[in-house]
Amino acid sequence: MKQIKAHIAVSLDGFIATSDNELEWLPNDIKATLFKQYIIADALIMGANTYHYIFEHWGGWPYKDKQTFVVSHHNTNVTPNCGVKFLTNGLLDEIYKLKHKTDLLVVGGGSLITTLIKAKLINCITIYTVPKLLGNGIKLFPETPNWDLKLMDSKILNDGTICSTYVF
Repeated sequence: MKQIKAHIAVSLDGFIATSDNELEWLPNDIKATLFKQYIIADALIMGANTYHYIFEHWGGWPYKDKQTFVVSHHNTNVTPNCGVKFLTNGLLDEIYKLKHKTDLLVVGGGSLITTLIKAKLINCITIYTVPKLLGNGIKLFPETPNWDLKLMDSKILNDGTICSTYVF
């Protein structure tokens, strides 16, 4: 079986985006690090909000050569010719089947990460804790699952961001 991993940046007070879904607070080197992870991944998986945010704010679809799976209740695919497939039925079963075929990297989405944790489908998560307080916004874990993690690696990056990788 292949793996599902996540790389995500979070503020020190636990937010992945501002309340208006903006990511401008992220340092450029962290954005570049995350983007590099997306480029080297076999395939991407994300929620519909992340998919639409990327399309609308990044001037189109940046991952045209990357198979991307979008978890959603409705197919609102605006990039059908760019390797994007919406998973709308039997979501966890579909993700389980995908995990047998390819390694997946979760892009954004605290809700999706939480769902994958609860379903025991995610293998590891790398969290980039940026030394910034946002005060409010979109939480990394909108609902915190009760799960024990094992710290595999932790380091301090040049800008003071703490990069920690946990396995489940």
